[in-house]
Amino acid sequence: MLQNVYLTLLLVQMQIALLVIRGERMARPTLVVVDDEIEMAGFVAEVAEVVGFRVRAVTSVQQLRKTLESASPDVIVIDIFMPDIDGFELIGELAERGCSSGIILISGYGKTLLNGAAKIAEARGLKLLSVISKPFRLIELESVLKRAIGTG
Repeated sequence: MLQNVYLTLLLVQMQIALLVIRGERMARPTLVVVDDEIEMAGFVAEVAEVVGFRVRAVTSVQQLRKTLESASPDVIVIDIFMPDIDGFELIGELAERGCSSGIILISGYGKTLLNGAAKIAEARGLKLLSVISKPFRLIELESVLKRAIGTG
């Protein structure tokens, strides 16, 4: 009889632990990274997952649009130059949609361009979190993502 009580308690503890784990997974903020360079998108995604985001990496603006039809991520990481549309047009599109996601802009074309894009994003009412020039160091990306998630 005592053994049954212990087994029941153990099962209840396991169920509570599962609920906590599921709750933590559900509570994790979401991030979408859009970069036509698959390696870069994958790198940003991996770092974001380690920081604590649920992540989706896409390699085109078309894929991003499709993602935004069914989800509203907490953060969107945008490469400014992509083949199908540039980041400036995407900034305008996101502003027209009333996007409330935090925006992180990345580019390998220099700080001047990034700062110009940042000013446009802010002027259009987007919530700009940061700009990062490629190539960037892991610690720089991690720091920006931790601030975005509220742990840094």
